[in-house]
Amino acid sequence: MRKNKYTFIILLFLLLKTTVVLSQSKTSETHINNFVKSVFFEKNKVEFIAENYIYFEPIINSKYTISDRIKILDKHLKKIKYEKKSLIDSSNYFIVEYKDYKGTKILFDKSTDNIYILISKNNPIMYFYFLNDKILSFDYIIKGNEGLFITY
Repeated sequence: MRKNKYTFIILLFLLLKTTVVLSQSKTSETHINNFVKSVFFEKNKVEFIAENYIYFEPIINSKYTISDRIKILDKHLKKIKYEKKSLIDSSNYFIVEYKDYKGTKILFDKSTDNIYILISKNNPIMYFYFLNDKILSFDYIIKGNEGLFITY
């Protein structure tokens, strides 16, 4: 009888843990999806996007104010709108965790646990690095064979 009780408790714990992980993933995907809509289809202002979707890492002794960083973000948003808008089908795109995408993709030097990919027309269009329930980065450069995320 006691063994059944412990087995039940362990199974309940594993079920709850799995539910939390799946919930976090769906929340991240929803957040990124809302960002994509906001940038590409709704034409929201950079201040709205910065406040609602972007995580600005604290930088000690930075010469850049948050206002300066939002201006840098604005330049990156304009760049991705110009480069990516025609690649995204507004009725046929989705967000997937990096580990779940089996096609050809950019390799990153960081752990890929917090990386998501925007897929449209069966191709990876953008990569997102997610941190603290917000997007840390949506732009990257290639150095050698690896992608390096750019933060704002």
